[in-house]
Amino acid sequence: MITKYNRKSLAFGIPGILLQMGWLALIIILGLKNGNHSKAFPEWVATLFGFSIFVGAILWIVGLCYYAMAKGYRATLGLLGIFSWIGLLILFVLPDKTKGQNYDAV
Repeated sequence: MITKYNRKSLAFGIPGILLQMGWLALIIILGLKNGNHSKAFPEWVATLFGFSIFVGAILWIVGLCYYAMAKGYRATLGLLGIFSWIGLLILFVLPDKTKGQNYDAV
Protein backbone atom coordinates (compact mmCIF):
# COMPACT_ATOMS: atom_id res chain seq x y z
CA MET A 1 0.00 0.00 0.00
CA ILE A 2 1.25 3.47 -0.82
CA THR A 3 1.70 5.13 2.56
CA LYS A 4 1.22 8.76 1.57
CA TYR A 5 -2.16 8.01 -0.03
CA ASN A 6 -3.19 5.83 2.89
CA ARG A 7 -2.51 8.69 5.31
CA LYS A 8 -4.53 11.08 3.16
CA SER A 9 -7.38 8.58 3.01
CA LEU A 10 -7.52 8.53 6.79
CA ALA A 11 -7.19 12.32 6.99
CA PHE A 12 -10.26 12.79 4.79
CA GLY A 13 -12.31 9.67 5.49
CA ILE A 14 -12.38 9.69 9.28
CA PRO A 15 -13.56 13.31 9.64
CA GLY A 16 -16.08 12.68 6.88
CA ILE A 17 -17.73 9.75 8.59
CA LEU A 18 -17.52 11.38 12.03
CA LEU A 19 -19.15 14.52 10.69
CA GLN A 20 -22.05 12.53 9.27
CA MET A 21 -22.54 10.22 12.23
CA GLY A 22 -21.96 12.89 14.86
CA TRP A 23 -24.68 15.12 13.55
CA LEU A 24 -27.04 12.22 13.08
CA ALA A 25 -26.49 11.20 16.71
CA LEU A 26 -27.01 14.80 17.83
CA ILE A 27 -30.30 15.04 15.96
CA ILE A 28 -31.47 11.78 17.53
CA ILE A 29 -30.50 12.96 21.01
CA LEU A 30 -32.19 16.32 20.52
CA GLY A 31 -35.27 14.54 19.22
CA LEU A 32 -35.41 12.28 22.25
CA LYS A 33 -35.03 15.23 24.61
CA ASN A 34 -37.88 16.97 22.82
CA GLY A 35 -40.18 14.24 24.12
CA ASN A 36 -43.52 14.73 22.43
CA HIS A 37 -41.92 16.08 19.22
CA SER A 38 -44.45 18.90 19.04
CA LYS A 39 -41.79 21.54 18.45
CA ALA A 40 -39.77 21.50 15.24
CA PHE A 41 -36.05 22.07 15.28
CA PRO A 42 -34.91 25.61 14.55
CA GLU A 43 -34.17 26.26 10.90
CA TRP A 44 -30.46 26.82 11.55
CA VAL A 45 -30.19 23.30 12.99
CA ALA A 46 -31.72 21.79 9.88
CA THR A 47 -29.47 23.86 7.63
CA LEU A 48 -26.35 22.96 9.58
CA PHE A 49 -27.37 19.31 9.63
CA GLY A 50 -27.87 19.22 5.85
CA PHE A 51 -24.61 21.04 5.21
CA SER A 52 -22.62 18.74 7.51
CA ILE A 53 -24.11 15.61 5.94
CA PHE A 54 -23.16 16.92 2.48
CA VAL A 55 -19.62 17.93 3.50
CA GLY A 56 -19.16 14.67 5.41
CA ALA A 57 -20.18 12.64 2.35
CA ILE A 58 -17.75 14.56 0.13
CA LEU A 59 -14.90 14.01 2.62
CA TRP A 60 -15.79 10.30 2.85
CA ILE A 61 -15.71 9.90 -0.94
CA VAL A 62 -12.41 11.78 -1.23
CA GLY A 63 -10.98 9.55 1.51
CA LEU A 64 -12.05 6.43 -0.39
CA CYS A 65 -10.53 7.85 -3.59
CA TYR A 66 -7.20 8.14 -1.78
CA TYR A 67 -7.67 4.65 -0.34
CA ALA A 68 -8.17 3.25 -3.84
CA MET A 69 -5.00 5.04 -4.98
CA ALA A 70 -3.13 3.65 -1.97
CA LYS A 71 -4.03 0.14 -3.09
CA GLY A 72 -2.86 0.85 -6.66
CA TYR A 73 -6.23 1.49 -8.31
CA ARG A 74 -7.63 4.55 -10.06
CA ALA A 75 -9.09 7.25 -7.84
CA THR A 76 -12.46 6.94 -9.59
CA LEU A 77 -12.95 3.63 -7.82
CA GLY A 78 -13.32 5.69 -4.66
CA LEU A 79 -16.68 6.87 -5.95
CA LEU A 80 -17.96 3.66 -4.43
CA GLY A 81 -18.10 5.84 -1.32
CA ILE A 82 -21.55 6.85 -2.55
CA PHE A 83 -22.67 3.50 -1.17
CA SER A 84 -21.16 4.35 2.24
CA TRP A 85 -19.87 1.31 4.17
CA ILE A 86 -20.52 -1.08 1.29
CA GLY A 87 -18.15 0.97 -0.85
CA LEU A 88 -15.48 0.73 1.83
CA LEU A 89 -16.04 -3.01 2.12
CA ILE A 90 -15.63 -3.47 -1.63
CA LEU A 91 -12.39 -1.49 -1.64
CA PHE A 92 -11.17 -3.37 1.41
CA VAL A 93 -11.53 -6.79 -0.18
CA LEU A 94 -9.84 -5.79 -3.44
CA PRO A 95 -6.27 -7.10 -3.62
CA ASP A 96 -3.42 -4.67 -3.09
CA LYS A 97 -1.76 -4.05 -6.47
CA THR A 98 1.27 -2.43 -4.83
CA LYS A 99 2.24 -5.44 -2.72
CA GLY A 100 5.98 -6.06 -2.92
CA GLN A 101 6.74 -2.61 -4.35
CA ASN A 102 8.49 0.03 -2.29
CA TYR A 103 6.41 3.21 -2.29
CA ASP A 104 7.10 4.15 1.33
CA ALA A 105 10.19 6.20 0.46
CA VAL A 106 8.14 8.73 -1.54
